[in-house]
Amino acid sequence: MTGSLTSIPRSAQRLLSSSMSNSPPMTPRILFLDDNVRDIGGHYLELASLLAEGARQLGYRPRLITHASLPQRDPQLAGDSRLEHLEIEPRFDVRRMENWSLGVDGPSMVQRDCRGNPIGGSVFRRIRQSVDDLLCRPSRRPRAMLAAWSSVFVDSIRHFAPQPNDRIVINTGGDFQLLALADAIQALEREGELAPMTIHVLFHFAVFESTVTERAIAFGRQVNEAVEAIKRHRIHLHATTESLCQQLATVGVNATAIPYPTRDEQHAATSNPPTAGTKILLAGMPRAEKGRDLIRDLLESIETRYLRSGRFTWSMQLPEKRWQRMIPLSLQPACTPLASGQANPNTSVGMEILRGNLTSEAYHGWLDTAGIGLFLYAPDRYVARCSGVLLEMMIRGVPVMVPDGCWLADQVRAAEPTGAIGWIYQSVDQIPQLLSTVEETLADITANCRRHAEHIAAYHSGKNTLLEMGIVDHASSSVRLAG
Repeated sequence: MTGSLTSIPRSAQRLLSSSMSNSPPMTPRILFLDDNVRDIGGHYLELASLLAEGARQLGYRPRLITHASLPQRDPQLAGDSRLEHLEIEPRFDVRRMENWSLGVDGPSMVQRDCRGNPIGGSVFRRIRQSVDDLLCRPSRRPRAMLAAWSSVFVDSIRHFAPQPNDRIVINTGGDFQLLALADAIQALEREGELAPMTIHVLFHFAVFESTVTERAIAFGRQVNEAVEAIKRHRIHLHATTESLCQQLATVGVNATAIPYPTRDEQHAATSNPPTAGTKILLAGMPRAEKGRDLIRDLLESIETRYLRSGRFTWSMQLPEKRWQRMIPLSLQPACTPLASGQANPNTSVGMEILRGNLTSEAYHGWLDTAGIGLFLYAPDRYVARCSGVLLEMMIRGVPVMVPDGCWLADQVRAAEPTGAIGWIYQSVDQIPQLLSTVEETLADITANCRRHAEHIAAYHSGKNTLLEMGIVDHASSSVRLAG
């Protein structure tokens, strides 16, 4: 399936549009959109499935617009239990719109208009930005990406034909996506009468690191001007952490803080083999901002004393290719390839390796075996950014070890009044020393974590996330105020 309805005969398109507009469904719907959803692994599809599950619990029929490559990249998609009741339309031909953000994850230097043209800053900066834009390959130039996203949104809304009780949610939003959204809605309005829509946009990524920058101020202007351009519609902005909500407020953007959802599944208890040490689990495929370049040195520092001694087992995912730079030469024989997604434990050296992307079932089953969740994340990248993996550990009652100066440390400290749920380090060099004391306190901390998990399960559900966004509960007799 492609990013438009052009493959459908015009007569069928007219019939489909007419039937949707003249016969509104009894059940209200939520249209979720995320151009980043193209794999069964990772948190983009997990987020979408959790929100869709919450939508069903609130009495909505969910539909998800994904990247066009999703079915081709994941032939086993039809067997994914998370998607059993979720209608999926693979449409987007563009992804990672945050690559042109004015926030910490993007390189843009100046504010843009709704077509992607540089309009902010000095003449020199606008010229420099235009040159940088042209140096990108044509499909990745900001104007091309914005137009491609906008076109898919327009086609999706035509197909969806929103009714008054329907809602639209952009799962991964930002300043650049809002430009594309404004461009798309203006295009729809030029076509004719467009009833006011209610649209929710979720922000995940930090606007600035430690101090407010000129780019951050431009971020705020870009967001506010995009929202102003489509003010006839109800646009609700949300941040998935309190600290991100504060950052947005600092640059003049009004958003509400909402909990990031995580999955509460009752798995059969899985314990480590009697001969294996406490399992230190690094969940998710290693990336630069998740400490990929720190893994090798850390493994070298704990190999003899902690891994080969049998006190701990190191468990992680590795990509199919180019993984050798993360593993010391002495431990590479323990990383022999198996079929993708299968664990390869080697108790003699204290290593357990999983290769490639995992199915949802395999991933969550693996997390169930964790003794400690270790996070090597770069604090400056997660100062205001939520970690779905941290929530997945916390909802299981798994103690965690996290860096200071970021959202992850905030969550560990927030739980301390009812009992410690992990350890906070200032530098990766401190981790070997922390491991030397873990065994003394692990049982008590694990008990604290299991009590805290009940709070995580209630607050960080997909249903509660949507309720905190202001989505109406159509499944309950006590209906909240409309979103």
